[in-house]
Amino acid sequence: MSRKRLSKTQLKRDKFVERTFDWAHWAETHRREMIGGAVALVVLLAGFFVYRNVSRGAEEEAARDYMMARQAYFAGNYQLAASDLQGYLDRHGGSEYADDAMLFLAESQLQAGQPAETIATLEEMLDEYGDSPLADNARRLLATAYGQAGQLDRAVEVYREAIESAAFDEQRIQLHEALAELLASQSRKAEAVEEYQAIVELQPEGPAADEARRQIAELTVQPLTGDGSAQAAGEQVVGGSAPAESAAP
Repeated sequence: MSRKRLSKTQLKRDKFVERTFDWAHWAETHRREMIGGAVALVVLLAGFFVYRNVSRGAEEEAARDYMMARQAYFAGNYQLAASDLQGYLDRHGGSEYADDAMLFLAESQLQAGQPAETIATLEEMLDEYGDSPLADNARRLLATAYGQAGQLDRAVEVYREAIESAAFDEQRIQLHEALAELLASQSRKAEAVEEYQAIVELQPEGPAADEARRQIAELTVQPLTGDGSAQAAGEQVVGGSAPAESAAP
């Protein structure tokens, strides 16, 4: 018994077969476009893999160059380190190590006795990478650089900005200490005492508080009087009391 061949019309009654015919017809009429699309896809994929390889190679080169640029810093040759790190930034300024490299550059410049260059580097870093995890360190170093450059008011201002933006009390304590030392060195004792008092308020117990109280005591004691006794400036010392006056003979 011979099999009947199904006509195209009969076959198209089946939805799957109908779609197959439609696809075959579309492919036949759009053969040139399909070939062009396939070629474009191959070119696109090839370009993507080339880009990935080039990008990966650039990242590896930046990492290698950065390690080399820091060698002089760790060797203590800060002038050479500043030159090498500046060269690195000129070549790889957009790399993921740029903020770190700028901080090391600024530290090298400061250690090399170049506070003006340090200030310029850190101001640029904070302008471009103000949201970097290294920004707090940059502000503290910037305040130090302003202090060394003799710009005391600006140094105090930056210290206070750093204190406000610090995420942890331990960082704030370190910044208060540094600011207090700077103020004390400029004979601004009352302001220095305020910074040490801020430390005691942040951390009433522990080595930092003990040292802060000791510094307050030293800063608030006035020179010896005629009878050999010492008077406390003001009438109260944080964590202690003013010495009693000696009895009259």
